[in-house]
Amino acid sequence: MISRVGSSQRETRSWPHPLRTSGRQLLAHGFGKLGLHRIHATCDPRNLGSSRVLSKIGMTCAGRLRDTVLLHDGWRDSMIFSSLEEEWRPTA
Repeated sequence: MISRVGSSQRETRSWPHPLRTSGRQLLAHGFGKLGLHRIHATCDPRNLGSSRVLSKIGMTCAGRLRDTVLLHDGWRDSMIFSSLEEEWRPTA
């Protein structure tokens, strides 16, 4: 089973500060409790903070998807990050 993690920039403004812990918990839940094989997340390439968080929680940058989101001022690309079940190492 494969799952996608996603949110808009507006949604993330209300998230608690320890985002990395929450991200790791999300991965642990997906791989441990739900038995997922792959989890992926996307973010705007201009949002370096999101890219750093996804990397720090152990996700691998798989590449850039072109013209994935149409906004009021034009098309935007997305960066895609993923983790596989066999790569996942929960931290204490």
